[in-house]
Amino acid sequence: MQAAGIDTTNFQAHSIRLATSTKAVELGHSIQDVKKHANWSLQSNTFEDFYYKPSSQASSSTAINNSIFSSTENSITLEVGVESTGISLGTTSNTNVDETKTENVIHTRPWYRYFW
Repeated sequence: MQAAGIDTTNFQAHSIRLATSTKAVELGHSIQDVKKHANWSLQSNTFEDFYYKPSSQASSSTAINNSIFSSTENSITLEVGVESTGISLGTTSNTNVDETKTENVIHTRPWYRYFW
């Protein structure tokens, strides 16, 4: 991965496994088929518990946070960044793989809004 230009301090082999497995399910493949392909036990929930991170999860998490904390002076949002570059076999120019990052961000109310 490092030879392909991927930052191995942030991304490891399991990052690729997470991203590609989630993408396969989002494209319509069944979770059972993905488990078989990745050589996971069909009786285990490892994929569902640790690897399956759907992009719709980010928007529902933001909605839940906003409903709970909407009356506070600070609001919490879950910001999502997606980066995708196809992987070509037989080349060394691969720089990125499918990866979704989410991060909770606290937005404070501007100081001047305390007066009205």
